[in-house]
Amino acid sequence: MAALLFSCALVEGAQEERAIEVDFAKPAGVIRPLNGVNGGPIVTRGAFDLSPQFAELGIQHIRLHDIPWTYEDAVDIDCVFPRFDADPDDPKSYNFATTDYYVKTILPLGAEMTFRLGYSAEWPFHPPIHKAPPKDFKKWAAVCTRIVRHYTQGWADGYKYKIREWEIWNEPDIPSFWSGTPEEFYQLYEMTAKAVKALDPATLKVGGPALAGTHKFLEGLLKHCQETKTPVDFVSWHRYARNPFDLATEAATVQALMDKYGFSKADNILNEWNYFPGDWDRQLKEPEYRRDLFANQMGGAPGAAYDAAALVYLQDSSVDIADFYQGTTMFWGGLFDEFGVPRKPYYTFKAFKILLETPERAATSGSDQSGFAVLAGMSKDQATANILISNFGATSNHYKIALRGLPEGKTYDCEWYAVDGSRDLGLVKSEKLKPGPVTISGDVETPSVCLIRLRAR
Repeated sequence: MAALLFSCALVEGAQEERAIEVDFAKPAGVIRPLNGVNGGPIVTRGAFDLSPQFAELGIQHIRLHDIPWTYEDAVDIDCVFPRFDADPDDPKSYNFATTDYYVKTILPLGAEMTFRLGYSAEWPFHPPIHKAPPKDFKKWAAVCTRIVRHYTQGWADGYKYKIREWEIWNEPDIPSFWSGTPEEFYQLYEMTAKAVKALDPATLKVGGPALAGTHKFLEGLLKHCQETKTPVDFVSWHRYARNPFDLATEAATVQALMDKYGFSKADNILNEWNYFPGDWDRQLKEPEYRRDLFANQMGGAPGAAYDAAALVYLQDSSVDIADFYQGTTMFWGGLFDEFGVPRKPYYTFKAFKILLETPERAATSGSDQSGFAVLAGMSKDQATANILISNFGATSNHYKIALRGLPEGKTYDCEWYAVDGSRDLGLVKSEKLKPGPVTISGDVETPSVCLIRLRAR
């Protein structure tokens, strides 16, 4: 029986052991690519191109939202159609150029896109200028259809891109994004969704409302859509939490409402999520608090461990698509700092991409619902296997991992990588594993992410 032992800087206090078992002989489905992000690779007004990093992470889904915060005035309705009193049928009323370029930079990645029809966060403005309901709902819906036609049907010297998901508004259940009544938003959604869907019912998907978290608002919208036969191809929602398992819990709540009102077949999309252990008011007012929150907590080892646990928990949830907020240099939760240097969570996403290369999911035990999560997979040819372990604040800092079901007669090279306070998915230890059942063990920091890689010789 072989053993793998490595030493990291330990947390203070006695060692507590966590028993983990991975059985590669017991298939548990396929590991799902829920590693989408908000925002594309072009940032800082086009000065930095993060396309190589996006490719390294294997990003397969991108939501176009809050683009002006990291790139330029693009995507938002007021950017594309700057004068609301203009003629929506006249191509000259639109400014597509900046958004055209931005969308083109995403295409080489091969990622699917959700194009959000609405407006970005306007924190500097008091009050925000685009939270009010449009003056003319019918006209606003007409503008949206012209934008859809430009990118999918070639209207106004446009394109025939396969952008399927069109999201209506963002977080209309909170005052900073919608100052009207819920009923007014339901009407706007109905008018816009029906108009967009009519352009190509077989291909285009419409949905929303990018819910901030008010279940009553969502229930009202779904009830309205059921009664008015308004299309809902996906329900999108957001969750920022201290416990990563809250994402799976919220997914179940949203799905229950979808089922209740006849939208069981619609996609369940979590298109904003991140670790947020802070105070919403303090992060706006106190610079030092804000720096610690974004750089050391969300962007540090705690955030990396949270994100890994979330990606594991979401595997067994009702979520069909998940988009992290954000994949850019956004100060608020971005994978990169303002210079394009990866933060700690970047390496969690890199580890997850490696895990996706061994998609045949294996049965595991040892996870809990407080942030300790395990996910493992093997390649179809059984030549490689990977194990991802998130230790988000657990007291356990010693692992004992029983490996079962490895193919008989094969010897594996075992490598252990870590994302923690001092490592960015750095190699910690390597060892040769003999054929047969084997137990490996090691000491870790808390919080941390571990990626164990097995390669057949």
